[in-house]
Amino acid sequence: MATVVLPEATRALYPFKSHYLTLSDGRRMHYIDEGPEDGEVLVFVHGYLTWSFIYRAFMIYYAAQGFRCIAMDHIGFGLSDKPTNKRYHTLRRHFANLTECITALNLHDVTLVMEDWGASFGLNYTLQHPENVKRLVIMNAWAFQDTLIRQPSRLMSVLLKPGVGELMLGTFNLAINFALQHATLRHLSPSVLTGYRAPFRDSRNRTALIQFLRMTEIGPGRPSMPLMRRIEQGMQQITSTPTLLLWGKIDPFYPVDIARHWKALMPRARGPVVLDAGHFVPEDAPELLMDHLSHFVEEETE
Repeated sequence: MATVVLPEATRALYPFKSHYLTLSDGRRMHYIDEGPEDGEVLVFVHGYLTWSFIYRAFMIYYAAQGFRCIAMDHIGFGLSDKPTNKRYHTLRRHFANLTECITALNLHDVTLVMEDWGASFGLNYTLQHPENVKRLVIMNAWAFQDTLIRQPSRLMSVLLKPGVGELMLGTFNLAINFALQHATLRHLSPSVLTGYRAPFRDSRNRTALIQFLRMTEIGPGRPSMPLMRRIEQGMQQITSTPTLLLWGKIDPFYPVDIARHWKALMPRARGPVVLDAGHFVPEDAPELLMDHLSHFVEEETE
């Protein structure tokens, strides 16, 4: 599969050495690994329609502070392989990919920093390997099946229909061209927008943008149901892992009420700390987010 070549403007914002891990299914997962090898490990897990580019400021800052910072691109996103087979994209497959990555890189005592659907990926790992997770940071995310019911919006219902998602998300790239800017408060500069678009310039590379919405569709009888139910029920088991909830309050997808529901299921978590940000908190409020994250890490280290 052809490697994505990033524009010079993107490389200036994302000046990291690329690493690749060949997974057991033969797909190549791209990741960046910054900071000292023996530093405390921070693993940054992105969600839908973004890639490790969203954590670029965090990688630079925390690597300079002596942390080992890992950010991978889920298969289908960023600089990872982009299979065109729609059946590849299942929650089970992506859950397994994250686990395989952490295991292959021999990462221990990790702090998982997660946004959007990255939280369900990270929580699945936490429930399977609680002894290896030191802290959790959750931002504007969903991981519920029974305790909170949410009907898809009219737009989402349309995008889930066969053929429509292929046209709007595959051909017209609606996710990047509309949803990204719609869900951020900051005006994204042309160079930043170019960075997010770069991995998806070719319509053949947009299968994940179509299928992620389908694989994460919530409701009775959906393929995601048993896995999401297991995560939802398992949240109550996560009592000894320090957890911080951070939430962008102006989120067109996940309003603050959802943050309060996280707190109800994880009452020992700190927060929710509500920030003046949209859905993509690392993009909207990186400095403020780093302040809260640094304070959380320092307190839990003492």
